[in-house]
Amino acid sequence: MDVKRQYFDCVINKVEEAYDRQADTLKDIAAAFGSCMDHLGVVQLFGVRHGEEFVNELNYRAGGIAPFHALRLRDLVLMEKISQSDVDDGSIYEDISVADRFKEAYELDDRDMLCLVSFYGNEPLVIELARRAKEKGQKVVGVVNKKSYDKVKGTLLDYCDLWLDMGSEEPDLALDVHGVKTGQVSSTVSNVMAQMITAEMYKYFIDQGKEAPILLSANVKGADVHNDSLTDPYGRRVR
Repeated sequence: MDVKRQYFDCVINKVEEAYDRQADTLKDIAAAFGSCMDHLGVVQLFGVRHGEEFVNELNYRAGGIAPFHALRLRDLVLMEKISQSDVDDGSIYEDISVADRFKEAYELDDRDMLCLVSFYGNEPLVIELARRAKEKGQKVVGVVNKKSYDKVKGTLLDYCDLWLDMGSEEPDLALDVHGVKTGQVSSTVSNVMAQMITAEMYKYFIDQGKEAPILLSANVKGADVHNDSLTDPYGRRVR
């Protein structure tokens, strides 16, 4: 079989399986996000390594919903609150004090909720962020690869109100090319699920008789005015 077709078929099967198994959960997460935004809350997003791709699918992009905000390590590096070397070698995910650095860097609010994306769900920083959110009574959504999570006995899901499974095998290898295992699928599946959430959120707002807070591309005339009207109520809490 053509290797491109093999990968394409693999992804399609994984996406369909993820949807069939988690369609109700996707709707529940969209409703939780929408309800948070109804009360002027922001959905705070944090992704570990490739989990940032899921964050990028939701955070401030044309065609997306406005009140999302990304907690980004690179912002903390630019502010000189953490070192780039700690990010590069991964040790930053072991440092729970980074949760304090996020609090210093951003305008976080008790009305917010948290969405954490971690393949294994066992990084101390991720667990600390989830623990602190639950202490405040905030909702937490997790996105993990369940087979990998179970293998390392991660604890993130202990704090989650809702969670999604990336649906990959452990290890995350999609193809067999002449006896060599290669390619990944978890990020692709989770990114598609992020767009499913966006679609369900649009429906959530429309079903309530509200205008969905959809961001316009900067190439569209009047986009800046439109987008600012969606984010101004949140001050500096969005973007």
